[in-house]
Amino acid sequence: MSDQTSRPFPISIEVEFLDRLSEPVRDGRAKSVSAILRTALEQYDFSNLVVMRPSQLQISVRLPADIRKNLKKLSRAKHTSIGQLVRAAVEDYLPKLEAAAVASKKKSKQKKTAVAKKTGGRKAGAGSKSRKSRR
Repeated sequence: MSDQTSRPFPISIEVEFLDRLSEPVRDGRAKSVSAILRTALEQYDFSNLVVMRPSQLQISVRLPADIRKNLKKLSRAKHTSIGQLVRAAVEDYLPKLEAAAVASKKKSKQKKTAVAKKTGGRKAGAGSKSRKSRR
């Protein structure tokens, strides 16, 4: 039985990349940077990973034990850092998160357009004065 508790796990990443990770959090598209990293790591297929080596910054993220073990095993097998594995997973996940935000905005806009068509372009309740109030 694996330990499913979450505890801090240091990961080295670039400052610019951390800025990019923080954007969906600021915009309300993600709960936290840690949530983005966890989701990306759970979804990413590391089998065809090609590693690059940019400068890095270290952050700590709470990860479940099974993800930590998998990252350590993969980093040894791929001869790369855990940070590079995290980056690959998140780079794959962020466009999906961004696409979901665009789709949500588009759906919201379509809903507002439909409401406007139903109400003749005015807000519900606007311009509906009774005959008594016009006198």
